[in-house]
Amino acid sequence: MERTRSGNSIVSDTPYEQVPYNGSSIDTDAAAAKRVEDHFRRVPKELKQKREEHERRLRKLIKLHDPKDPGWLDDKSLLGILTACDTIFFAGDLAGRVEWEWSSLERYREELIGTTAFRRRADGQGFETLIILSEPILRNSRYDRRLLLSAFLHELIHCYLFIRCGFDARIDGGHTKGWHRIAKIINDWVHSWVGVDYLSLCNKEANLEHFHNRQPAH
Repeated sequence: MERTRSGNSIVSDTPYEQVPYNGSSIDTDAAAAKRVEDHFRRVPKELKQKREEHERRLRKLIKLHDPKDPGWLDDKSLLGILTACDTIFFAGDLAGRVEWEWSSLERYREELIGTTAFRRRADGQGFETLIILSEPILRNSRYDRRLLLSAFLHELIHCYLFIRCGFDARIDGGHTKGWHRIAKIINDWVHSWVGVDYLSLCNKEANLEHFHNRQPAH
């Protein structure tokens, strides 16, 4: 069993069981994707102001002053992205169920940019997730901040599907039809105000060339 520097397991410590999610059955992949679609497109009037506030915050975190601004994304910024995305896209399902850590283990130096694992919560109420991010790659100045943005959003979709669907979310390496459907919703929203091909979120694997930092050296 591989563990992070803090000792957290990055594979499930407990066998999978068909457990209830907040009192309801685990979703199918299609139902989980539709839940995101419905939540994103149908905003109740009483929640519209809150939604707009989170959209403004997320836009600022993604774009800053320039779409390719090399400004650093620290863990506080990632928390802001998680909170905003949970409000805008995931209907609050990620709250208290997502953590992340950085790793410099060998497989995260060349092979992996990020992975997500999940396990049953200690209280028995569904699942919780852990994202592992590659420190050597995602904090490498060769790449601009879009690579970390893309990787983090990519893994948040996995988190959501693990939380809603359990082990069924591992089909096709986790890149189910539902995953692609959700990625397109987020990708299209980002592209609508930043520009096409900014994050390339719909790709299962990151093309590092797309994220090369072309800012002039100071």
